Amino acid sequence: MTPYTQYQKGVDLLHLGHYQSGFRLFEFRWHKKTREATGEQWQKFIDAPKWDGERLYGKHITVQMEQGFGDIIQFARFLPMLKAWGAKEVSVMCHKSMLQILGQMDCIDTLSCIRNEGRPLEADYWIGSMSLPFFALHAPLYVRQSYPISKTKIVGSEGYLNATPSGIERKIGVNWHASGGPLHYVKSVDVNFLRENLGSDCYSLNITNDDIFVPLPQDGWKENFYKTACHMKSLKAVVAPDTATAHLAGALGVKCFLLLPDDEYICWRWKHGVWYDSIVPLRKQEWHKLPHLLEKL
Repeated sequence: MTPYTQYQKGVDLLHLGHYQSGFRLFEFRWHKKTREATGEQWQKFIDAPKWDGERLYGKHITVQMEQGFGDIIQFARFLPMLKAWGAKEVSVMCHKSMLQILGQMDCIDTLSCIRNEGRPLEADYWIGSMSLPFFALHAPLYVRQSYPISKTKIVGSEGYLNATPSGIERKIGVNWHASGGPLHYVKSVDVNFLRENLGSDCYSLNITNDDIFVPLPQDGWKENFYKTACHMKSLKAVVAPDTATAHLAGALGVKCFLLLPDDEYICWRWKHGVWYDSIVPLRKQEWHKLPHLLEKL
């Protein structure tokens, strides 16, 4: 099998809920041949060797938060594991919009959005954030017991980020746009569905336009995930497609109704284990339940 077909098999296994074998083959995403086949522009930011599970006692490891904002939020739950594994120092490299929301995690010693200088470049090891579940599954027993990944329990599902509520009026928050990429139009929700089922008295969590919905205060929330989180903590609930909006709500423990696309396009993370207790996934044939579910809040 080629590196790319190994990677594809890994994704297929994740769709089946086989996390141990799936995340093992998912490691092939960084292989040169896989990146050539997918056209992904993933780039390793520092020269330190990739961490392959070596003993971390007394070592400095840099984690590169990778792929989309939702992925960054979802896999941030595993960052404390590196200190449990014995790391003396953990550096994290991420997009600037993530600095404040991730900065609350005491396990991070250095947090940076600069690629060409600073403490993260001086690490003994490097790892991509989406590799952390693989190492959680193969960690020493004393670590593995604290960071479970299974169909019955996933670490942090009850929420692992926090924010101070902004105090805005308690309403529903809505987003209808999925993130950019080849599945944007497949995963996005027709705004007419939200207009017809929720009316206009909801806050818009859409960074592109507010449509008929109430705009959030112009306080920079579109460029800062922590400010978005502060508003979310004041909401009654969130309604969103498969995008970072939903991941942020789940990580905060805010109730979120996730509007999934057609079954063939549902991501593996919504099929088996519960990554977020506060998220209610609704398959397309269940969308009609949304008004009733919101009334029950």
